[in-house]
Amino acid sequence: MHTRIFTGHDLAASILDTLNPRPGDGLCVLADPTAAGAMAYADRILTLAQRIGLPVEITDYPRSAQAEATLIATHDWPILPLLPTPAGFDMRRFLDKLGPRRDVEGLHPENAGRLVLGRPDITPPTAEAATLVAAHLAGSLQGAVVSVIGASASVGRPLALSLLAQGATVRVAQETVKDLAAETRDADIVCAAAGVPGLVKRDHLRKGAIAIDIGVTRVGDRLIGDIDPDAARGHVAWLTAVPDGVGPVTAACLLRNVLRLGR
Repeated sequence: MHTRIFTGHDLAASILDTLNPRPGDGLCVLADPTAAGAMAYADRILTLAQRIGLPVEITDYPRSAQAEATLIATHDWPILPLLPTPAGFDMRRFLDKLGPRRDVEGLHPENAGRLVLGRPDITPPTAEAATLVAAHLAGSLQGAVVSVIGASASVGRPLALSLLAQGATVRVAQETVKDLAAETRDADIVCAAAGVPGLVKRDHLRKGAIAIDIGVTRVGDRLIGDIDPDAARGHVAWLTAVPDGVGPVTAACLLRNVLRLGR
């Protein structure tokens, strides 16, 4: 079987083409300058934001409670804290102080609760991006069986909810499950978001399935996905590129969230 490799640049561009920032819109990104993965994502956000004329400020994390309070008080923009966070940074406390209307990742309890109820104002951008990619490749998610590997609050859980809202039948598997292949091998679509390089092998995937790789880990000077590409090629119908598959779409969905919060 010929495996087609999906890159998300065109889908991201189609989202960006619908975005028109207004005066006062902008985004503050918190990133540890020593974290290469976070800085690479911040650079992608900045590049796409420049295409639509949206101001973005990339800054280091505040290192004290007072500096954190000052940051929140002096910025009107949404604030995006990128992982990894520095020691001592309390994400839950930060989101509580930030409030739901400046939480661009949809992780504040109010935003997360609205997603659970099927009435989201915003969806976590990686989850929204993976859902869009899945629908784009499958044509429709109605009736599709989707296995999601990983159950993080920022990706796996909201992704399952987003897929359910599109009519898919969804199972969520932790990477620690005793028999991971049993949870994935009959699925039409497998979304891997565990952050474990090369976790998904050929026997985890049905022949002709769609394989969506979300979990990206830096190993040395390379970015490695959760799906072993050599094992998947020639077996699945579609495999998303790493990091240029879901990644560009995630950044575009993030920027769309910024404008949604500003309305």
